[in-house]
Amino acid sequence: MEVDFFNWLLVFLRLSAFLLVLPFFSMANFPVTMRVAVGAFGALLIAPVLPPFALGRLDLLSLFGVLFQEVSVGLLLGFVARLIFYTVELAGNFVSTEMGLNLAAIFDPVDQQSSQIAGTIFVFLATIVMLTLNLHQWILLAFVHTYAVLPPGAAHPTGALFATLVNDTSRIFLVALQISAPVIAVSFVITLIFSILSRTVPEMSVFSEMWGFRIVGGLIVFGFTLQLSSEYVINYLRRLPEDLLAVAQMMGDK
Repeated sequence: MEVDFFNWLLVFLRLSAFLLVLPFFSMANFPVTMRVAVGAFGALLIAPVLPPFALGRLDLLSLFGVLFQEVSVGLLLGFVARLIFYTVELAGNFVSTEMGLNLAAIFDPVDQQSSQIAGTIFVFLATIVMLTLNLHQWILLAFVHTYAVLPPGAAHPTGALFATLVNDTSRIFLVALQISAPVIAVSFVITLIFSILSRTVPEMSVFSEMWGFRIVGGLIVFGFTLQLSSEYVINYLRRLPEDLLAVAQMMGDK
């Protein structure tokens, strides 16, 4: 099967940029050469089914414009796919703050930097859910289908695209609060109880005693609500392929 080099180059740029941000493939300990190889091999499979693009007939400025456009499309699609991981990490920061564990940071092997304990657990949970349910395959398949609604060189910003991105980004805080709500509620109840005790028993060291109960209560609730948190992740990941296609279609609408 004959492969047009210009088509391969455009697909390679979009796919490599997509993998650069996509969860699991964007891990710091994921080999760069492996990511480049996946992008090159994937472009080799996708390029033959696309109509030829006359990239060689463009002038230098237009050429760089099209190449930059494909990289931007890949990064934007990868950002949309990664939103759920930003959400669960923010939810983990909320949980750690409520339990008083925000100072107990650990090394995150995914991003090669320090992270909150609860946030790292949520990120690992989302990654495991994505891989065990084969949702990463659906995400990659949706990326391939974006070429049906957004051919190379056809992307342009639209008002609908901007509104969708703002809406999806603003939902990060809301969903993070929903995931961490049980721990926040328990922490609030414990704080309220000890506030009442501080009035009735002034001699009691409320501050030092309260944190132990908040940590224990938060850990118990955190463990029991992990399944509920995974449901949020599963629902979002199952909807993600449609979201990618919708974003690609908005970029291709005239």
